[in-house]
Amino acid sequence: MSEPLGRFAQQRPQRVRVQAPQDASLNIPATRPEQSAENFYVRQLIRSQLRLAVAVAAGLLIMLVGISAILAFWPVVSQIMLFNIPLPWWILGVGIYPLIIIAGMLYNRTAARNERRYRSISR
Repeated sequence: MSEPLGRFAQQRPQRVRVQAPQDASLNIPATRPEQSAENFYVRQLIRSQLRLAVAVAAGLLIMLVGISAILAFWPVVSQIMLFNIPLPWWILGVGIYPLIIIAGMLYNRTAARNERRYRSISR
């Protein structure tokens, strides 16, 4: 039992398959568009800032893991008391913050130096 074709189906043209000949070759140039010097230096600035951020973050992480490992594997340290507060609390609660502030200041100074270098080159 075949259904009658609707009026839109009768008006629609038949599909035609279009393809390139078998012996045709596709020549796409393999060269990349040339980058301007400004794009190159911006990419270098971004990379140097990323390297700096990763280095500072890794340094802080190593420092925190190292201090935690010392406190965990050397139980004598946890028995030392200063003003009736255990030494690990002093180290983790008070001693870490100056190190984080110093790392932030060094990061900020080095990031500003990287940007000054970029500005001097880009002029």
